[in-house]
Amino acid sequence: MVTIKRDLEFAKSGVATTTSMATMRNRFATRMLNLHRLVKSNLVAGLLRRRGHRPLDAPPPRIRVLIDGNEATVVDVDRLLLKPSSPSSATALFPPFFLLAVEAGGFVRGLVLLALYPALRLLTAEGARLKAMAMVCFLGLRRGEAARAGRAVLPRYFFREAADVEALMEAAASARKEVITVVAAASRLFPTVMVETFLKEYVGFDAVVGREVSFAGVMDDDDGDNMERFRDVVNKIPRNGAGPRPLIFHDGRLAFTPTPAAALAMYVYLPLAVALSVLRIAIFTLLPRGVSGAAAALAGVRLRVAGAPRPPAAGDAAGGRLYACNHRTLLDAVAVSGALGRPVSSVTYSLGRLSELLSPIPLLPLTREREEDRRRMASLLSRGDVVVCPEGTTCREPYLLRFSPLFAELADEVNPVAVRAAAGMFYGTSTSPSAKCFDSVFFLMNPSPEYGVHFLEPVATAGAGAGSSIEVANRVQRVIAGALGYEATTLTRKAKYLLLAGNEGGVATNRSNNK
Repeated sequence: MVTIKRDLEFAKSGVATTTSMATMRNRFATRMLNLHRLVKSNLVAGLLRRRGHRPLDAPPPRIRVLIDGNEATVVDVDRLLLKPSSPSSATALFPPFFLLAVEAGGFVRGLVLLALYPALRLLTAEGARLKAMAMVCFLGLRRGEAARAGRAVLPRYFFREAADVEALMEAAASARKEVITVVAAASRLFPTVMVETFLKEYVGFDAVVGREVSFAGVMDDDDGDNMERFRDVVNKIPRNGAGPRPLIFHDGRLAFTPTPAAALAMYVYLPLAVALSVLRIAIFTLLPRGVSGAAAALAGVRLRVAGAPRPPAAGDAAGGRLYACNHRTLLDAVAVSGALGRPVSSVTYSLGRLSELLSPIPLLPLTREREEDRRRMASLLSRGDVVVCPEGTTCREPYLLRFSPLFAELADEVNPVAVRAAAGMFYGTSTSPSAKCFDSVFFLMNPSPEYGVHFLEPVATAGAGAGSSIEVANRVQRVIAGALGYEATTLTRKAKYLLLAGNEGGVATNRSNNK
């Protein structure tokens, strides 16, 4: 405390204003170090002593200091990230660490963590419990893999399961009103890589100071001695940030909150899930269309149809009808075909070989070259009904991405179709190139996968008042969004993959473009 007071008096005296920029940054980092120690020793310790008496709606502990002449606030966020009853218990910490273990390290790593859960409950020392969980989750894990899970998977968990997300946002917003430069979040329970994206991008903090974990799975002692970490925090603090944003994109396979009991149930069910998926794929790919629907229903696959589908085109020079639907999984076109009761073809980007082999309907890969893609789609449409997903990629949340206008140039009218996909245990989408080919397999592993298909009124693409292809695409997007109760956005496939995977979403295939 004497060091902190001396540093504060030094900052107030204005001496720092005469130093060079490099010296100021080092001093800034030193004060962040002292501030972190103060939060740990005073605020957090007091919080733990009074945990049983602090109401949930009480403001999170925070402290204001002067750093190089500017005010800054650090907010302790652990109490709002976890359930209030026992936020540092093994039960409360298990779900986010289990998600990291499974999504970044695989199902075997998650099983190891689950097997150690009884021992974790017996550990009375909070530090030992955290280090044991970190060892299992991070041992041998590349930092990029952990960062991807923290960026693409865990924000969705914290949005859904945090004790009070609104209180977190209010803490960041209220602190920002009172300070000039920095509003930082401090966590003594989570490694920085697990909470940084959620707290900065979706809550609105400028910086996050958490625990650090090495490649060997060793978690630091939270004693604040790593100066490089604090320099990184200082250097990465944004100026005039855009503030929190809505959660539109997220990734990962697990669609449920993995409490210890739920995780155990998943592993018990997993062998049956694989068998069910194989059975369902065999039903769709091997049985005749006339009986595959009834057989799939007996196997637990549900299909709900609303609206009146158009009859097959007769005497139409185009050859078939064009259906445009929002994109939930790779099985969208299969669900539309089942609802129509007749075969259709579909087009898609980044089609892997396994996905093509398992598809019960013809799937044509697109090239992202406009004229070539238009020629391919027109050729399919001349031979029968075609289902297109103009978003170009899937979106799990109630949003629609921007519709590519190419489909609006292929026929005189487009038949919008609103689809919903319900997955209770496993998501059927992924941005990971190595996992993407198993998307349909995982969706059909759910105990009762369900699709809802709603046929809407056709939208004219030609004639008076139709407008350009871009206007038609936007109109179709709004029609589908209105039917689903979703929000139409201008976000694209590229934006999703750059955010979640750090690439543009291509899947390499060892075959030439078929014409």
